[in-house]
Amino acid sequence: MSRLPTDPILSVEESLSFEKKYFGGDEELEWQAMNKAGEGVGDALLRDMRELRTIPHRPRILVLVGKGHNGGDGLLATKRLLQTIPTARAVIIPLARWEDCRSLTQRAWKELKELAENRIEMIDPSSVNPCEELEKRSEGRGFDALIDGLLGMQAKLPLREPIPALIQWINDSEKIAVRASVDLPTGVTGEGSENPLRADFTYCTGIVKKPVIDPINSEYVGRLRYLNLGFFDDNNLEEKRLRVLCPSALQKLRRLRSVAGDKRSHGHLFLLAGSLDLGGAAMMAAQAALKAGVGLLTVGIPESLHPAFVAQLPEAMWVPLPETPEGTLALEGLGKIRQSLNRATALAAGPGLGSVKETHTLVREVCNFFDGPTLLDADALRSEIVEKIELSDELVLTPHAGEFIRLAGKVDPKEWIQDNPCTLILKGPHSQVFSGQDQTFCMGGSSLLARGGSGDLLTGILGALLAKRIFSPQDCAQLSLQWHGRAAEVLARQHGQESIRASEILNFLSFATRNDF
Repeated sequence: MSRLPTDPILSVEESLSFEKKYFGGDEELEWQAMNKAGEGVGDALLRDMRELRTIPHRPRILVLVGKGHNGGDGLLATKRLLQTIPTARAVIIPLARWEDCRSLTQRAWKELKELAENRIEMIDPSSVNPCEELEKRSEGRGFDALIDGLLGMQAKLPLREPIPALIQWINDSEKIAVRASVDLPTGVTGEGSENPLRADFTYCTGIVKKPVIDPINSEYVGRLRYLNLGFFDDNNLEEKRLRVLCPSALQKLRRLRSVAGDKRSHGHLFLLAGSLDLGGAAMMAAQAALKAGVGLLTVGIPESLHPAFVAQLPEAMWVPLPETPEGTLALEGLGKIRQSLNRATALAAGPGLGSVKETHTLVREVCNFFDGPTLLDADALRSEIVEKIELSDELVLTPHAGEFIRLAGKVDPKEWIQDNPCTLILKGPHSQVFSGQDQTFCMGGSSLLARGGSGDLLTGILGALLAKRIFSPQDCAQLSLQWHGRAAEVLARQHGQESIRASEILNFLSFATRNDF
């Protein structure tokens, strides 16, 4: 089990049972949790809206409110936004009459009215067609954000009108900039999905429910954000092997360097990377390792790249190695690599190595020689390498979905890891770490990570953490994903998603560890 803070991911039925036990009928305790959830959703949405554009002077928020606690969370999130931006306005569509809502939802509505009644407009679905009304109210200017608090985890299918029509209008509309759902997008339930609302962000408040991590719902949930409300701090649920990494995990990286330490105290990473055609991958991985604080970095690269790379990144020790006719690393360089590995505390291999068989043989021989934490990525993730080296809990593999299929075929990662002892990072929109019986989701990040080079940066960050030997390989895998993703979030909020380069993520690694958000 990871030593990092993680919380269990529960089914809808388990979540209902847990909440019943946790709150014990104490409405005031539920109200405190609802306020924390509302504030968390409001703050997170405001941050995430900045990925698209600067927040307008008078933002307009569309709020869908159900009669349950999701509706209350949505109302309190709206309250938070209207508190933060005194010029903001909200258009609210309640699913039911206020007197028919749950008591805490009524209380949330009362507080919102007391704060900003003059900045709230109502659309009553019982008296007007909500879609037609929204069409009218969005003429000229649409909505800067949507908060979906219609249906929560107790929703039942099929959905009744006007909900399906309203969802369809929202999904089709180009007049809503950012769509956010509380806990579950409306239409996603524990018993399946029915024409769900397509959220850009889903904010999991207090508990991550299994439907949001189901691949069948990935196009509806958007990016997941876990808002930890502290439910599990005093509850023993260690037997749950399906977990989510808590946002506070990065606090583990806040360590003062020892005054008595030297460069060797912070690890020595040997990176085997690059080819004549793919030299940039080696450079980006090396830059990332240095930015992640490794004490010493040695990089084995094709000799033709050596002069330019030494000049570009003098902080690294560049080792020129013999090349194949294709410009990849040749087996002839094995002896020289072994000499360098004798001083290393971790090995990383893969970025930009290419597809030449001789190079793969070299990587295999290097892995069998080195006795320590080892990371294989990109071109090193091949069956002819992985199947012929000794697997252990010190080995970390980092494939995306396509690389995993190339490596293992169409087998379930949960099954593959049982027969292949190592730590497996499965990269994707919601990256996962598999180790033994544990499966941990590392949420966060930004869509800007979907560009060439971001995986090379992750290799460098993870390699640096492994080299320091402070955390277990499993913990290093989780921390690297969280760190990499958090830095991308900050970059996107400052510069947007489009006009950036992957390497710019490195400029925000320091900010990501030194700030809570």
